[in-house]
Parts: sequence; structure tokens; C-alpha cells
Amino acid sequence: MVDFYPFRAIRYGSNAGLMPDLICPPYDVISKNDEKELLLKNINNMVRLELCEIDGSPDENRYTNAAASFQEMLASNVLIKDEKASYYLLRQKFSIQGQAQERIAIIGALRLEELGEGVLPHENTASGPKEDRLALMHATSANFSPLMMLYQDPQKVISLLIKDIVLHDPIYDFVADNMGYTVWAISDPEKIQVIEEALKMQHVYVADGHHRYETALSYAKSSFGDQDHPSNFVLCALIDFEDKGLEILPYYRVLHGLDESQMQKIQEVLRFYFVSRPINVADYSASSIDAIVATMGQTQVVLGAIRKDETPELLTPANDIIPEPDSEAPPSTQVRSVEAFVIQEMILKPVLGEDFAKHIMYVHDGEDAIELINSGVGQLAFFVKGLPADVFRSVVQAGIRLPRKSTYFYPKLPSGLAINSLSEQP
Repeated sequence: MVDFYPFRAIRYGSNAGLMPDLICPPYDVISKNDEKELLLKNINNMVRLELCEIDGSPDENRYTNAAASFQEMLASNVLIKDEKASYYLLRQKFSIQGQAQERIAIIGALRLEELGEGVLPHENTASGPKEDRLALMHATSANFSPLMMLYQDPQKVISLLIKDIVLHDPIYDFVADNMGYTVWAISDPEKIQVIEEALKMQHVYVADGHHRYETALSYAKSSFGDQDHPSNFVLCALIDFEDKGLEILPYYRVLHGLDESQMQKIQEVLRFYFVSRPINVADYSASSIDAIVATMGQTQVVLGAIRKDETPELLTPANDIIPEPDSEAPPSTQVRSVEAFVIQEMILKPVLGEDFAKHIMYVHDGEDAIELINSGVGQLAFFVKGLPADVFRSVVQAGIRLPRKSTYFYPKLPSGLAINSLSEQP
């Protein structure tokens, strides 16, 4: 159902510097300070083109400077276009909760289509990031970071091919920020055909990159090329749902800016839906609360509730209005056992209406969430478990959109391994 092709990537040349100093995270997890620190490593760090996330109006010359830097890096051979069209196999080695993990992604060019057919989204988007990414795309005619998408490989065709590919010499093999990166170029026509054919009958699911995908669609519609023009494709990294290194971590919800009446109403809703009991542990660290929520959450919806100067609470359903997790249930029922859905649709919206988003901070680090409460910036934090991959697949395949920030896919994909040109220029 999707067209996923090899492409001639633009990559760092041998005179660019060391790869650990050249890659950067996706824009939406790069602050202004992060951008400065990355450029101190190497002036040609990919953040120079990718740019950090902005809040408000962009700086003057933000996009023209990125475009000029891109052309300068090409002219000086800091960046060089590969001779052969290839897929790029990326293996990331990392540690999570003290356990060594690795995850494989296939980087290529995905033909754009409207969301909801071959390409399935899982959340809605906001206008600000799309305006920023579209302006950058128009200025540079390139994708600097791959979108993360998930696919299924029921016949294990691709997984068998990967086992062979990783036995060969890679084009990159380095460590950056305690994470290992190994990349292989796949240019053999037979291997390319195996991947193309295996994916043609599959859906792909957007994991990270909803804003960038919708931006790419807008860019393609504004171009005048035919259906095979590079502007009709977007840089993507596809990950198998069955990959043992696929980690879907939670985003914690921290409520702020609520008046006394609103807080009281939220407490009433919580008392109606949940039974509360104190979390009795000696160490009220994020990791200890996470462990309890994850363990209890295997069979039921569980919220960890943190308030300043109070013992953390464990909230479990008081009645059957909130269903137990059940992989055999219809997707419309399964989504009601997703904690992010429960918080948004059953707790916040009934009290705050459609303005609920003004009062939420989404935090992917539990210690940061606790600090926001202890500092008084936040009033109530909800700890939740990560969304199981099978629930994600079932709900998204049914066309149901999850609340924003329902998932934190870890690790993030780096920018700087391969650039996808949206221009027909060689």
C-alpha cells in the first residue's frame, strides 16, 4: 500500500569532521541552548540546517541562513551526494533501565499520500511547527531528518535480509552520547527489490513526525513537478513493530495554572472514577514510581498522582466505566484503557472544556515532572505507563487518533546521517 524507495543521499564528506560531532536530534527536542552547544562541537553540525524548535516568531534570516549554509556545505564538499541510490540500514545500540538494547531502522524515501490510507497517523497536529518546517523546506528544498514510522513484516522477509546485511562492512560506526550508531548502505538491486516488494502491501504507522509529514504534503502540493518529482517523497526511517528494541515510553502530564474551583472539580472527578491509595515506598524517585505504575498497569489503568508536600498516590479504577486493557477488545474499547485518553477525555475536558491544553505541560522525564511539582510551577502530575505496541497498532489501524503526546518513542532518530534532496538537481 506504500511506495518506499532507495535514494541518493547527501552525506557528510571525509573533511567534515567526526560523526559524533556532526549529528543532532530532531528539531522538536532541540532548545536554543542545545543548538549553541551542538555548533560548538562542529560548525557544520546538522543543527545548522535542521534548526531548533522555536516558540513564537522566527528570528530574522532564520531560513535563508540555513539555505545559504546548505549550499556552502555542498560547494565545499562538506556534504556530498552518493553516486548510487540506496536504502540505509541504521542500528542504534542503547541502554534503558540498565538493559542493553538495539533497534534497526531502514531509511529511504516514502511517496507522499493523504493520511489515513497507506500512511496512518496517531495524533493531531498544531499549526506553529508546520509553518516553521514548511518555511525551512521551501528555503532549502531538502529533508534533514527522517520521520519515524512503523511497519509489519509478517513473513519475516525483511528481518531475514537484515541478518545478512549486518554481516557486511558499514559506512558509519561510531558512538555519540553513550549511544552506538552503525549504518549500512543497501544498493544491491536484488536486496532493494526484496524491501520494496515486502513493503508494498503494508500500511506504515507514523510514530514521530506528524508535523513534518503534513508539511511535506503541503510542500508537494505547492510544487509543479510530476508524480515522480523528488518533492513527492519524504525522508523516512521504518522500524518493524516486532523489533525487540522498539521502546514506547510515556509522556507525563503536569497540570498548572488552575484556580481553586477547577482543582476541586478535578479532585471530584478523580474520586468518582478512581480509588486512591498512598504509594508506600522509601524512595519517591521517578524510577520507583514508574516501576510501580508499570507493574500495576499491566492489568488495569493506573495513574500515579504527585502533589507538592503530599505522599504520592496510586489511582486505580473504582468501577467498570474505565475498561481493563484487553488486546481482544474492539479498538474503540481499547483506547478507553489508554491513560492519556482517560486523562484528557474523562478528567480534563469535562472540567476545563476545549481550553484544557492551556493547563498541561507534557514532560518525558519523570524527575523533571517531580521538580515542576516541588518548585510550585506544577500543581498535579500524572505518571503513566508506556503505551503497549499492540494497543498502538490496533487503535491507529482503526483510524482512531490518540491524544497528543501519548507516546515517546525512544531513542530518537538522529539528523545528519542522510539528507534527502527535494530538487531535481544532480
